[in-house]
Amino acid sequence: MVWARVLAYSLMLSCIVGTAGLAREVMEAQVQLLVKAPDVTFSGTYDLPTRSDIFDKTLDAPMLLARLWEVYQFSPVYKARMQGEGIHVDDPTGISGDVFLVEHSPNRRVYLGIGALNHSLVPAFRGKMALVLSTVPKGSGLSARIDIFVRTDSRLLGLLTWAAAPLLRPRIENRVTVNAGNMGTILKDLSTEPQKAAALLSKEDAAALLKIFPAAKR
Repeated sequence: MVWARVLAYSLMLSCIVGTAGLAREVMEAQVQLLVKAPDVTFSGTYDLPTRSDIFDKTLDAPMLLARLWEVYQFSPVYKARMQGEGIHVDDPTGISGDVFLVEHSPNRRVYLGIGALNHSLVPAFRGKMALVLSTVPKGSGLSARIDIFVRTDSRLLGLLTWAAAPLLRPRIENRVTVNAGNMGTILKDLSTEPQKAAALLSKEDAAALLKIFPAAKR
């Protein structure tokens, strides 16, 4: 289901973005609109086997995370590149867009995504996504809550999407849960065996990773 992948992809995007390049006031206003009047929403809570400092360092190294996602052979296989002060991402399912960090405070990040979907199963459209990621300690790891708000630029398509949302949510939940599990695998290795993750990368990327995660703390 295309919309399930759109929102699952939003989870992945939240872990590969940098500082916003658009005017902050504009982005904040766009996020407020998305939260107030979305076409589709999704919320989920996931346990992650990592500490907050490892999680923050991972989010702060977006291109390394993109390369780890690729070498771990997780799906969807996306291509990411720095563009201005944000990240541009292309995905084989037809999703293409830019993602920006709008808010960064302790245990909370808010992202804005602006892009398009061009897929054979649905009409091509443009839209925006707001993602709120918050964490709290849980045992030796973290509990992460993800709130996603999507709004299409077409009000007609937005109405149709809103009407279909109850049917889409089970598929969305399954896709997001899989991607959260994939992120958990990477985070666990970075927390306990960074050398294992580094061994999968190029020499240059491995050196950069081990500089950020020099040794596992037990």
